[in-house]
Amino acid sequence: MPPGSAPAILRRFTRAFHPNPPRDGAKFTSRTSVRGAPLTRQHLNITRTPSNRLLTKRAALALLCVPSIFTMAWRSSGATNDELIDNLFANEIASDAVQSAMRSCDRKNYVVVGDAYQDSPQTIGYGATISAPHMHAHCLSMLEDQLVPGARVLDVGSGTGYLTALFASFVTAEENKDGVVVGIEHIPQLTAMSVENFAKDGKEHMLANGKVELVTGDGRLGYPPRAPYDAIHVGAAAPSVPPALIEQLARGGRLVIPVGPEGGHQELRVIDKDENGAVTERTAMGVIYVPLTDAEHQLKNR
Repeated sequence: MPPGSAPAILRRFTRAFHPNPPRDGAKFTSRTSVRGAPLTRQHLNITRTPSNRLLTKRAALALLCVPSIFTMAWRSSGATNDELIDNLFANEIASDAVQSAMRSCDRKNYVVVGDAYQDSPQTIGYGATISAPHMHAHCLSMLEDQLVPGARVLDVGSGTGYLTALFASFVTAEENKDGVVVGIEHIPQLTAMSVENFAKDGKEHMLANGKVELVTGDGRLGYPPRAPYDAIHVGAAAPSVPPALIEQLARGGRLVIPVGPEGGHQELRVIDKDENGAVTERTAMGVIYVPLTDAEHQLKNR
């Protein structure tokens, strides 16, 4: 690829103005495929958190130099939760089922600061972020076949509980099914916050009846008491896939996890375990997430 090509320009821009996006919640998504279909666009997704204010006039001018094939990832933003979902759906990001689930959870109840309906990642404190709505929609779509009433789901790095609540809207829809969602987060303050957020969103009954369990622990080890899981989602990038998560994945289950070094090239991997226990893996898209690490390291780098 010539040095002046669009991808090269965007890489130089990203390095110049966002040397460490995971620390601040900025996410650059270079999509090579979604659901196996190649894309011709790349998306730039930047969050202006307190420590990430380098998007200056100069940076904005640099963006103007990027050819029109680049589309801003926040193109689905709205003024309300319904408008946000409408735009995600119009941009063919959310299926009917995903759209219905996202309407059932008002994102404003899970966002700490900023505009809850902006299609970009935002800081939630403690060195963590809540992903952009379009990324949540993509992950839900990738796991949709596994998210049936009665399924068991593990959400690693559950943060403020938003995606955990979305999972619950799928698998706990039928009272006579034993579906359960576990959100595991290693920052106790975030676990406590997610409990409060479920109450704000009118979903405290899910905690009371055991359909949702919000726990504090090392998500790299999974959560054996509720295993095996039909669907596992990881909201932070691991240097390699944690073996415990593969072990706790049910036959016929799927794991979606970003893999790669902190601040480096990362890929969103989709890992399937078939009915015979054989494991296959594919790359869905390029991403940058905060690292899946221990609590001490995360808090030190916030």
